[in-house]
Amino acid sequence: MNARSKTLSLMAMKEKAKVAETLARLRELLAQQAEATRMAERLAAMLAEKREAAGGVQTMASLRSERVLAGQLLAEIDRQRARVEQLSALVAETQAQLARDEHRLQMLADKAREARRGEAEERQALRDAAMPPRRR
Repeated sequence: MNARSKTLSLMAMKEKAKVAETLARLRELLAQQAEATRMAERLAAMLAEKREAAGGVQTMASLRSERVLAGQLLAEIDRQRARVEQLSALVAETQAQLARDEHRLQMLADKAREARRGEAEERQALRDAAMPPRRR
């Protein structure tokens, strides 16, 4: 390997590591997004269950405590949904970064392959030039 192909190969390996890092970050963000979505759904189900179970005669204190609990549940649902939106934006940004990194990796790999091919042709030309002409 010549210096050019070696340099391009090393740059491609560095880019491959960067792609792997971006993929790991993307998986982590997707897991966080799924967890936040599940949490919001569970809280909404709890709130719906509380509303259904609130039938019958109740004391004023129990009504107040249920109102406070419902307010807290609604606030937490809103917070989880906002978190899902933030994570969705981060996922989109990370996917765009991954696409850019993969494109750069492919470009560097192609250039390194082309440089190796050119170097092999140069070596073959030198070998052919070093061989004495055939006698007839």
